[in-house]
Amino acid sequence: MIIKLTLSLLTLLSGCAATQLSANSSQPATPTLSDPLPPPVQIVLDGELDDWYGQTGIRADQDEVFICFESFDPAQAIQAANFTTRIRIDADDDRSTGDRQMYQMTNPEHDSKIMLSQGVDLRIDISPAGREWGELRGGAKLTSIESGKFTTIGHADAGFYFLPTHNAPKYEARIDRSKLPMLQHDGPVSIVIEHLAIGGDVLKTQSFSTTLPTYRPDPDSNEPITPKPTQGVRVMSTNVLYSSPLKDPDPFTRIHNALDPDVVLYQEWFKTTRDDVNDWVEEQLGDGWRLIMPDERSGVAIATKLKVVETVSKPLVAHRSDRPSRVVAAIVESHSQDQLIVLSIHLKCCGGAGSDEDAKRIAQAHQIRGLIHELREDYPHAGVVIGGDFNLVGSREPLEMMIQGIGVDEQDLVPLPTRVIGTQSMLTWTQASSSYTPGRLDWIVVDDHAWKPIRSWSLDTEELSEHVLEATGLMREDSRSSDHLPIVADLVPIQ
Repeated sequence: MIIKLTLSLLTLLSGCAATQLSANSSQPATPTLSDPLPPPVQIVLDGELDDWYGQTGIRADQDEVFICFESFDPAQAIQAANFTTRIRIDADDDRSTGDRQMYQMTNPEHDSKIMLSQGVDLRIDISPAGREWGELRGGAKLTSIESGKFTTIGHADAGFYFLPTHNAPKYEARIDRSKLPMLQHDGPVSIVIEHLAIGGDVLKTQSFSTTLPTYRPDPDSNEPITPKPTQGVRVMSTNVLYSSPLKDPDPFTRIHNALDPDVVLYQEWFKTTRDDVNDWVEEQLGDGWRLIMPDERSGVAIATKLKVVETVSKPLVAHRSDRPSRVVAAIVESHSQDQLIVLSIHLKCCGGAGSDEDAKRIAQAHQIRGLIHELREDYPHAGVVIGGDFNLVGSREPLEMMIQGIGVDEQDLVPLPTRVIGTQSMLTWTQASSSYTPGRLDWIVVDDHAWKPIRSWSLDTEELSEHVLEATGLMREDSRSSDHLPIVADLVPIQ
């Protein structure tokens, strides 16, 4: 009874009850009355976790549920781990409904183990068991449980995703209440998170509970696409999914026209000649655009209407014997004659932290860093913009390597926030049919000591209102033309 009253008091004070205990530790990680308690805030799902004030737990608003939890092994990205992260949701906090499951926690009052039960209505396995015993596969598997029936659903059916995509000590996840009738009540919900070894042994357990507020579906957002700055430069990075604009140009052209960039950083013009890409640019984007695509094998390119001072054509990092690294760079000059070093990059895909693929990403980042240092010798006062598909599904090290000390006067670059217009999430990749949940693979990092970022975002046309779609000439399905969302940054030179 004492434990229950204590947790109830914490719920009133912090908005969520959080009991976080390790299966092999007797030390609870529950907040205490002396801990600083955060005010209620809107969660921005960015993987940085600043909104959680160092705590874990659940927060819910009228149409979303957010969960912050610890990883078992911070060295591994949980969608490519050697353990399973299992999220068990008891949607009505009633152990008599759903799938009855037991779990073990530690009684903080008596330093003893206690067994508790839960009626599981939704189970989410991240790095779930594979077909063969003793194997795990990447991605996530969701199972809905109702009246004894177990049904596999897609992550899109629950609006489930989490950030970051790379390895981290903690993660924050989101579930869309509008997708799941089981979460559309205003009442209690409990969540148990277990980390399971191969074979099923429990490595660590965390338990959270809260009361859901009244459900009200959020209407499509009227948040507009802001016009670009008159005295600045708009940079857009876009992965075009295996040269998809050649097969279906209209969505890409509509998105380009709505965003109106000055510089476009392209990835995945795969198996396409420079002449074919140039013809597409001239036909779809209009006059005045110059294409920079020195290596047809890499798939990366830059298109710009600005003055091009210099291009970099030498290949970097031959990570395969016949294929150079996917990087293209140019120095461009704005209408105010301020210079920018712009790079479009596409780092190696796939592979968790410590894998061969992750090592290649790190090697590529090291070479890109070296290239920028070389360009600094001739352009010491130019700003830097690196944009593209970073593929951070293993470690964060490639991103850190391309940030530290390569700005003006050896200042660090900054990763820009790219919240999806109309949402509170920073997703840049989504594919409903994939076992991998939506994530943040694409980044823009800039030298904010030379150019000031005044706004940045990503675009998913499915999140826009009919009013915004009509005003911009976009169609709701335009963003499904690629599995990546375009990301945009507006920059103005610092005088």
